[in-house]
Amino acid sequence: MKFGVQLYSLREMAEREGAEAVLKAVSEAGYDGVEFAGFYGKTPEEMKALLEKYKLIPVSAHIGAGAVEENLPYIDALGIRYVFIPWVSTETFSSPEQYAELLGTVKKAKALLDGRGVVFGYHNHAHEYEGGNDYIGRITDDAGLKAELDVFWATVAGKDAVSEMKRLKGKLALVHIKEAAAESPAEKPQPVVGEGAVGMEGVFAEAKAQNIPWAVLEVEKYPCSEQEYLAKSLANMKKLAK
Repeated sequence: MKFGVQLYSLREMAEREGAEAVLKAVSEAGYDGVEFAGFYGKTPEEMKALLEKYKLIPVSAHIGAGAVEENLPYIDALGIRYVFIPWVSTETFSSPEQYAELLGTVKKAKALLDGRGVVFGYHNHAHEYEGGNDYIGRITDDAGLKAELDVFWATVAGKDAVSEMKRLKGKLALVHIKEAAAESPAEKPQPVVGEGAVGMEGVFAEAKAQNIPWAVLEVEKYPCSEQEYLAKSLANMKKLAK
């Protein structure tokens, strides 16, 4: 298993210090690659050069279905292998008209990615589970998408992360590793991976059982400095993945 960082996690560092500082921090912490959430205004060639400089694999990117075509130059130049839709509103899921329009957009984007051998999938938050719904299962089935399960948001929604991984078996492409505080997890900082309430031992055991190739770390609120968090979480993830 390889380890990556969703670069949204380092958005504040990017604002302070720029894109190169972010990639340098990820590389120095020992990660194998990155998952993009935007490209920092860099050209595909500029970003490719930075990734090569810091020896990072551009494994994946969060890109809305309607923005896939305009981002193909990055997908092609960087060799991104997975693209995940990062967000679809509850309103879109619950409206037959809006959902039909979404599916049309998704299928067009999927055709573009299929032709490149790029996996197209969906990344969840908690709202897909509201009211007893299973919008993750719905959109992955209806559009033929894979899933990138965010174990933090599944936990916030009251689900057992490992059970969700097992339920998505065969559709699960990658896993977002995000830890959760034991109380009020949606509001509090995420503990270092392995020191929270998600049950990461089970998550990594199931990821290993399903041959999931990458664990992608994401952080929304830090309990310590970014550098300390990246290093400690990677050390724990490597132990959990053995």
